[in-house]
Amino acid sequence: MISTKHFCWIGLAIFHLTVAALHAAHLEEWTTHKSWWLKQITAYGDYTGSGNIFSFFAPHIGNEIAVVYTLADGTEQRVTRLESSNTECNRRIQTIYNFFSIDEAQSLLAKSCAAYMLRQNPSSQMVRVTVIGKKVPEMAAYRAGAVPKWEPFLVKDFRKTPAKI
Repeated sequence: MISTKHFCWIGLAIFHLTVAALHAAHLEEWTTHKSWWLKQITAYGDYTGSGNIFSFFAPHIGNEIAVVYTLADGTEQRVTRLESSNTECNRRIQTIYNFFSIDEAQSLLAKSCAAYMLRQNPSSQMVRVTVIGKKVPEMAAYRAGAVPKWEPFLVKDFRKTPAKI
């Protein structure tokens, strides 16, 4: 036998799932008129996180970006990447690298990355920042045999300047 307490919990669960489903379906975009109820549903959905957009289900996958550094000191060159043994640190670095996909940010990010690498490698006189993007084909092209491939889309050289006194 179901008690009143159970009915209340079931009612709350049904309410929550209904509102979460409506918000996840972006109910507020269905109409231009924003009623008081719609605003409440939207607020509740925002608090629960049910309206988050999970773009990894989208038909277009964003390109992966990697950065390779070539450090030179006048006698030898060394190719390296900025990585850590800490996975959270690597995630943060990758998040910064993803901003290379914004054309306006590329030059500034390249300068910033080069300055960091030159500070970390004081014997180096020059650094080449090579930004590489992994181009993922559309599903139709993939089914036809196309494969993802890495292609450099930004290569910039930076040199140390003599310190001014």
